[in-house]
Amino acid sequence: MTSPRSGVSEGTALAGAPPEAAGEGAPIKWSKVDSFPGNSTSAALTTHRPCPICGSNRARTILQFDQFQFYSDSDKLPKRADLKEVQCLDCFALYLNPSYSEYGFQVLFAEAGCSYGSTAGHTQEQIDWLGARGFLSAGSRFLDAGCYDGGFLAKLPDNLERIGVDIDEPAIERGRRRLGQQKVQFIHGDFENFRVDRPLDTITMFHVLEHLPRPAGVLRNLRSMAHAGSRLVVEVPVLEHGITNDINGFFSVQHMTHFSRTSLQNCMASAGWRIQESKQQEEYNGFRVVGVPAEPVDAPSKDLKATSLSHEYFAAWHQALHNVERRLSSIEDTPRCVLWGGGAHSEFLYQTTSFFQRSPGREYAIVDSDPLKKGKSWRGITISSPDSLREISWTDACLVVSSYGSQSSIVKVAVDLGVPPERIITLYEAFRVY
Repeated sequence: MTSPRSGVSEGTALAGAPPEAAGEGAPIKWSKVDSFPGNSTSAALTTHRPCPICGSNRARTILQFDQFQFYSDSDKLPKRADLKEVQCLDCFALYLNPSYSEYGFQVLFAEAGCSYGSTAGHTQEQIDWLGARGFLSAGSRFLDAGCYDGGFLAKLPDNLERIGVDIDEPAIERGRRRLGQQKVQFIHGDFENFRVDRPLDTITMFHVLEHLPRPAGVLRNLRSMAHAGSRLVVEVPVLEHGITNDINGFFSVQHMTHFSRTSLQNCMASAGWRIQESKQQEEYNGFRVVGVPAEPVDAPSKDLKATSLSHEYFAAWHQALHNVERRLSSIEDTPRCVLWGGGAHSEFLYQTTSFFQRSPGREYAIVDSDPLKKGKSWRGITISSPDSLREISWTDACLVVSSYGSQSSIVKVAVDLGVPPERIITLYEAFRVY
């Protein structure tokens, strides 16, 4: 999924792709799925944690994926992990456990891109919203936690004292080079331990908290740098707004904690923040709150609606899987198939549908415009440039668009590259913008 803006870094490409993969401009190479034998896992990729909201160690599994592969093949780095989403049996919060270790996050998400991206419209809406509440007053100290390379900070009024913090050192260095003359201060550090020299007036965390293994610890650190008049703005996706027809679903593999409105409130309360204002974004799944300093609450309330909400969500998710399965069944006898998309969506197709299992003799190829993926392979299927589509004879082949939000734009480019429209298989009739 794509968040409206997030400073959470996912690193840069690591070495370790198989040497036989096709490179930029190379011809299509047809392969069988699971034909690369070198992929492995490692216990170092994940680590056990208690409930990130209440600290309980009692939980039940609600969703599990075995040997989920993170992007390209590698015989040098472990790229597969068993994923379990669980529900706390004490406060009913939903979270990934075990969660990714620091090493696991660096390795598994190395090819996910450097940030979740932004749109000019979302960024301007955030700035206008902050300004309307007086959070951008001249001379105030403004911190963006998860700032990436400072793109959001650069658009704020220059009469603020602007500070950004992120764990991504290359992104921080780019920000320093690009915005040093604009007097934006950048801090490379862990969200739980970084410090500033004087209290902060406004702190923002847009779509960051759900990616962190210890969200309450991060909020406590921010509380220690606040004064009585400080305001903390947090936005996360929430279960109440999680229903979609995307097979990736609300339980995104990038997210470590899957908040509801109640679990977010509990997390903030335990760290010494009281929610003063809240807003549900209608255009995408974002629940925005304003927190004010308060006394920490030791015993969080139970999220009594979480179980029924999760059942409602899973009913919709399984319907989405059914719809995708039905569309894919129409090409059961096609001997060759190109997937446009070498990312997590293709892994979800592998994990949740019969697409790769129902036609054992089928050969596959992948095209992807992401430079981090081209020249590699996924489960033995080579990844080439979209330009390679020009050379394919489509009489015995089809193109499956393995993407959600980019489906329409991919179809347009594919047709421009000579793919007959009748040989293009799309998986979604409607879209929900994230």
